[in-house]
Amino acid sequence: MKKIAFILLFATTSVFSQVDSLLLELKTIKDDTSKVKLLNEIGRKSFNTNIALAFKHLQDAIILSEKLNYKSGLADSYKNLGTAYFYIRAYDSTRTYWQKSLQSIPTSDSRKKGDAYNNMGVLFQRLGIVDSSLYNYKKSLVYRLKLKDSSFAARSYNNIAALNRQKGNYQEALDYYFKALPIYRSYSLKKETSDALNGIGLLYKDLESFDKALAYLQEAYDLRKEIKNPRLIASSINNLATLYYEIGDYKKSKSYYLEYLDFAEKMNDKRSLAGIYSNLGNISKSENLIDQAMVYYLKANKLFSDIKDTENSALTEINLATLLFNQKKYSEANRFYSQALINAKLSGSLPYQVDAYKGLTDSYHQLNEYKKSYHNFKLYTASRDSLFKNDLTKKVAFYQEQYEAEKKAKEIQILKTDSIQKDKEVALFKLYRNWAIVFSLLLVVTVILLYNRYKIRRKSFQLKEALLIKEKKASELEAQLQKKELELKSVELSSLTMSSLQKNKLLEDLSDKVKAFGDNEASKSSFIKELNSIIKQGLNFDDNWATFQKHFNNVHPKFFKTLNLKYPNLTNNDLKACAYIRMNLSTKEVATLTNVTPKSVKMSRYRLKKKLNLGKEDDLKNFLYQM
Repeated sequence: MKKIAFILLFATTSVFSQVDSLLLELKTIKDDTSKVKLLNEIGRKSFNTNIALAFKHLQDAIILSEKLNYKSGLADSYKNLGTAYFYIRAYDSTRTYWQKSLQSIPTSDSRKKGDAYNNMGVLFQRLGIVDSSLYNYKKSLVYRLKLKDSSFAARSYNNIAALNRQKGNYQEALDYYFKALPIYRSYSLKKETSDALNGIGLLYKDLESFDKALAYLQEAYDLRKEIKNPRLIASSINNLATLYYEIGDYKKSKSYYLEYLDFAEKMNDKRSLAGIYSNLGNISKSENLIDQAMVYYLKANKLFSDIKDTENSALTEINLATLLFNQKKYSEANRFYSQALINAKLSGSLPYQVDAYKGLTDSYHQLNEYKKSYHNFKLYTASRDSLFKNDLTKKVAFYQEQYEAEKKAKEIQILKTDSIQKDKEVALFKLYRNWAIVFSLLLVVTVILLYNRYKIRRKSFQLKEALLIKEKKASELEAQLQKKELELKSVELSSLTMSSLQKNKLLEDLSDKVKAFGDNEASKSSFIKELNSIIKQGLNFDDNWATFQKHFNNVHPKFFKTLNLKYPNLTNNDLKACAYIRMNLSTKEVATLTNVTPKSVKMSRYRLKKKLNLGKEDDLKNFLYQM
């Protein structure tokens, strides 16, 4: 640590020394373009050391550039001043000055124009405005493709790929990553190459192609060790640790997290330390090392509390409470569930509120405080219903937004078509008018006849064109309605599945409470048994699989028929697993629906691949999409 601190101190001192020498030079220079460049250099070098000094000299650079009518210097000064505001996170001012810089750069300067659009993409990405960020990155790419140095285009490819991965457009993201990667390698840009490899690895992890993910993440890690960048190395270690945890290799995952822990301690990164301890707690819990898991969770909880991360505090407190509950330490578990509920409310996390209420219901029950248990059970069911409604509302809103966006795009296209048609009509009219002027004296009668004929033909053409447009619009509307109907059926299918799960879970919980209550109220045992019998009948009343098949067949009519024909040995559970994959449900969502662990879901998918005669490299999701 002392060595690192010394290096940082030396670097900072060096920057101060450079700025001081530039300030001395500034006193002797004339008010010309050289002074504008010097003011900009002082501003750039002061970003990390004296931001106030940066603002002063960059504003002077703008004033002098305007006085000299020095357009190139003005564009650079706007960009640098916007960057200074970016450093202090004043993003509105950043946007103002970067846009001024962009407008000041001539179209012929492809290098600066591309960089300016790239800066706007970075800004919108930081603000979470993904579509605007993507638009600016693509505009940057247009200019960078004109440059001889293709590494600039590769940087745009990489940015576009990262945003598409964020939006879930995985195939498009892969295409852009694989455009960037060979260019980076040809220029021996190791840092950028490692970034592309890391992005590809994370994308394959999202797609659950774990072998490919491991190969690319490991290559990125090896390359980052070569360039000796501590933060990039730490990032790769964390990615590998997370990947090994997801595939169930806890030993390797733990070794990588412990390596990452060393980096985080050296950098005094409390957030990373808290995350590592939390993940180590999860691994120890999976290995049934309960005491060790408790130690890690307690360390994580303290750090999350120090940085006031209430959402992650709620999660670690729920994990701690669950461990204590399983050890039958109900009072301690209840205390942590109560604290988790407070933090979940502070962070606005409805899922963690649901978990906390459930934990309080169970712990109060074990402590024989039935009134409090029942009170928390009611809050639990209410918050769970609210969570389900929120999820459903988001899905419906998403489909509505997609529908409105497509509708608007088609309306714009129609307007563009009308505009082009009108321009053509105007051009054609001008042509006939000019010919009429030239030959009017000699061919008056002929021109009149031709003009009348033209009007008739034009009218006929317009009628035919109008009819074609109406037919096309009707066809498009019909296609939109069919698509919307299919989307609504998909939402109905998801709603049916989640609603069924919700009902069964509620009845199971109620059954458990009735049993427990019955054990303590012998005088009401007959009534309890009868009520319990009614609940069990309710649990088995619905033919959920038949209903699910009916709704699923409305959306994918040939799916089950094709599977049964090609693979008659598939069970109902196999078919149900195939259907969930075809619905694009994640491993976590399937685990929730089927009331099993995510690891069990992954194992069932592995067995399913064998039944479908798929190889190790074959992608199960792509295979089922082709059915």
